[in-house]
Amino acid sequence: MPANTKWILKNGSIIDGVNDEVLENAYIKVENGKISEVQQGEPRETEGFEIIDCTGKHILPGLIDCHVHLVWNGSADPQSVIKNEENDRIALEAYKHALDTLKLGVTTVRDLGAPDRTVLHVRNVIDSGLLEGPTIIASGAPICMTGGHVYYLGYESDGPDEVRKNTRRVLKEGADLVKVMATGGIYTKGEEPGSVQLTIEELSAAKEEALKKNKKVSAHADGIEGIMNCLEVGIDTIEHGIYADRQALEIMKNQGTFLVPTMAVMRQLISSPDIPAFALEKAKQVVGPHFSMLQEAVQIGVKIATGTDCGSPLTPPRYYYDELAIMHEAGMSEMEVIKASTAVAAECLGIEDQRGSISPGKFADLLIVDSNPLNDLNRLRGDKLVMKNGVLVS
Repeated sequence: MPANTKWILKNGSIIDGVNDEVLENAYIKVENGKISEVQQGEPRETEGFEIIDCTGKHILPGLIDCHVHLVWNGSADPQSVIKNEENDRIALEAYKHALDTLKLGVTTVRDLGAPDRTVLHVRNVIDSGLLEGPTIIASGAPICMTGGHVYYLGYESDGPDEVRKNTRRVLKEGADLVKVMATGGIYTKGEEPGSVQLTIEELSAAKEEALKKNKKVSAHADGIEGIMNCLEVGIDTIEHGIYADRQALEIMKNQGTFLVPTMAVMRQLISSPDIPAFALEKAKQVVGPHFSMLQEAVQIGVKIATGTDCGSPLTPPRYYYDELAIMHEAGMSEMEVIKASTAVAAECLGIEDQRGSISPGKFADLLIVDSNPLNDLNRLRGDKLVMKNGVLVS
């Protein structure tokens, strides 16, 4: 169907991403790629519309992944796959991974680290309409200390002045947000997840420059000292948050800071001896504390947005749905998990006025699933119709 096709999805049960109540026996009108009407009952004025009968089915917003690395393929050691490749090939591979993600029902992703402008170019081509793909919110190259966490993806920076300059650089290149590396991590040799990397002065410089361009800042932050540094300077989203304690989580709740847990990748990292040995040993140490932190964050009421780190070792895009299961296991209800993957995630990305919920004026990013995911989130893994900007995904 052409991009300007008008649709009516009728007789469905709508989970809109915002409200706790399911809108039964309802219809959605889609015109010019956007939702024009959402009502219960039988639609009127149907001439010129293609009809999709959703009897017995549930309709929900397209899902959002707030933490991916599209340049990585989710193999046991994905950086080794691209380390000697030219950027044009890396960009093509990133597009392939983006398309795989869309076909799963994830219609928007936030990419938090890619060499140079590779993913920025992929985003631009998709946004132009030349190629089908998910909406990509991209940080471009992350800001890290020299030799710091995943330095091979980022712009190495030492001292506030270099951080400031490289933050300006990545924003000039077209980044939608800034990604900083506040601590060490798992998938870089010779560092510990709890160790501080960028200093509080360096983090402040990045945050100041982002504010000048009305952009958010996301921080890789595993250890408690690095997490507290991020909270002090007002970083918008904490990625992973492995060793966040109750005090840190309470601050996050009070400040409205988002937590993007990425638990699925941690469990994958300990699932196979094929990943690099240094990463396997570190992952074994953190997977327990990480899950305990997530449980406490749920209990406290921190804003949690779904993110997977897909692309990382042994975590190709299909593991998105494992993240939903882990969030449920940690104490979130099925409805809370869906909200974290739609409206809350959209707020985390700063696109809540465009995507993440089913309401008039929003882009028509929609899933039509055969049975009720509120009874079992695993039903989202099954066959489904995916609509992106009002176009059915083949």
